[in-house]
Amino acid sequence: MADESETAVKLPAPSLPQMMEGNGNGHEHCSDCENEEDNSYNRGGMSPANDTGAKKKKKKQKKKKEKSNDTDAQDQPVKMNSLPAERIQEIQKAIELFSVGQGPAKTMEEASKRSYQFWDTQPVPKLGEVVNTHGPVEPDKDNIRQEPYTLPQGFTWDALDLGDRGVLKELYTLLNENYVEDDDNMFRFDYSPEFLLWALRPPGWLPQWHCGVRVVSSRKLVGFISAIPANIHIYDT
Repeated sequence: MADESETAVKLPAPSLPQMMEGNGNGHEHCSDCENEEDNSYNRGGMSPANDTGAKKKKKKQKKKKEKSNDTDAQDQPVKMNSLPAERIQEIQKAIELFSVGQGPAKTMEEASKRSYQFWDTQPVPKLGEVVNTHGPVEPDKDNIRQEPYTLPQGFTWDALDLGDRGVLKELYTLLNENYVEDDDNMFRFDYSPEFLLWALRPPGWLPQWHCGVRVVSSRKLVGFISAIPANIHIYDT
């Protein structure tokens, strides 16, 4: 080992001919670099020719996928049009009956642009209607429809017995999981079963006013319409 006072001996650097190899054409290159170039594609597992083939294969797969999507989109209307007209009407009625719809209108102008299929069938003033006279809501009660409207196939009406704890629990679950109390859909309808029983059975209530919609096959409760009695004094005469 050299002493600290000793100077390390410098070995002569290899000459340029030893580092470079001539190719006979005046071009000199590093043999290690040549090997590096030859192996550059092998390390990636793909040669330039294979790379081009892979790109073509990807393009073919993409075109095939797009063609398949276009075919599916074209087949959809055909399937819908192949249904009987009666079946299509039933589907449309089901969508109208069970669709959640938009929130309540914020202004009268917004409300006037909407369609209210239920309220249009009821004996109530329409938006923009001016009432100048007063009298019975329905003067000729014989013209009132006595038979319930039919539901789409697979659904049935059911008068709910809220005195049954099981039925009351079904109603609570339906309202809690599918209804909200505000326009922003932030607060769940989470009144207790006891509160619902109190609210839906005031003095003068009738059992047929608690109308449910069930799935025929499973008997699951999927809809509910209710009414409560109210005495309103509008005119003195």
